[in-house]
Amino acid sequence: MENELKVVGHRLKLLRMEHNVSQTYLAKEIGMSQTNLSNMESGRTAVTIQNLFKIREVLGCKMSDFFVDFDGEVQDVSPRRRGATSVGRAEAVSNAIELEDAVQILRLLKAVNVKGL
Repeated sequence: MENELKVVGHRLKLLRMEHNVSQTYLAKEIGMSQTNLSNMESGRTAVTIQNLFKIREVLGCKMSDFFVDFDGEVQDVSPRRRGATSVGRAEAVSNAIELEDAVQILRLLKAVNVKGL
């Protein structure tokens, strides 16, 4: 169950980031603390159905965007990839984590004023 919470939480985080919404903003909009949202995204606490409905409204996404097939495959349901083939759960989680790292690196680079560029 712990792994499934992490997968759903990570999916929530990726959707939030894809919609360029901060944790602070989303937490405020759904009526919870930023710390609680962070705990949900990391899989430390479970995401309730009520919170998923609230998050769906703020992000403007489908409920199905939050869920994965826990029988061994993760469905990539991002708007750019709907209809694409599914990949193994471990590979998809690994790819999502790598993507998250890349996004963080790009945000850091964007914030740095590099001379000569």
